[in-house]
Amino acid sequence: MIRRSALLQLRPVLLALSLAASAMALAAPPSGPLQYRWRDAQGHLHFSDTLSATAIARGYDILNAQGVVVRHIPSPAERRAEQAAAAAQAQREAVLRRQRERDAQLLNAYPHESDYQHALQAQARSIEDAIRATGINLQSQEGALADLLQRAAEIEHEKKPVPPYLKSDIARQRVVVEQQRALLAQQQRQHAAALAAIAPALARYRQIRQQQDAQADGQIP
Repeated sequence: MIRRSALLQLRPVLLALSLAASAMALAAPPSGPLQYRWRDAQGHLHFSDTLSATAIARGYDILNAQGVVVRHIPSPAERRAEQAAAAAQAQREAVLRRQRERDAQLLNAYPHESDYQHALQAQARSIEDAIRATGINLQSQEGALADLLQRAAEIEHEKKPVPPYLKSDIARQRVVVEQQRALLAQQQRQHAAALAAIAPALARYRQIRQQQDAQADGQIP
């Protein structure tokens, strides 16, 4: 017969073993061919042989008889996130594909850097020609406006009212002059941008050419 004193000494050990067994029972999945595991809103882990609405809403794992995860069923929020990530990845790949196509077209159109440089410079010269043409037209339109204003000033000097048709001509001519000035300013901005883009464009061309040469030599797969 076990003495009472010995039982008292064993009570802490038995209590610890009982608590450990309870914790293992809560943490381990129940026995069975397939079980479900999920976490609630507080992050607590749950096991069951049936699916609850919470598990479906938050996503769950399917476990085999050994408690190993064989499949994860995502929640609706997880599926939306996966779809968004897949769409973003597809968009990035499409951008890269289009960029590679443009790079290939650039190299085919301009086999040598000097060819590309001449084309960029020709584009800038074309804008310069447009600026000169707009400047000449602007001077002409400003001269026509000045003539109309002079006629109106002479009439007013004679103490006569300016005719409505002349006022209308002056208003229309002011609009034409403002349009030409706006066009000239736009062309000047385009010319400055074209000149500023030459150096970066040539640097990009050299980079593309180096990548193509490296691929041809087998340095880049």
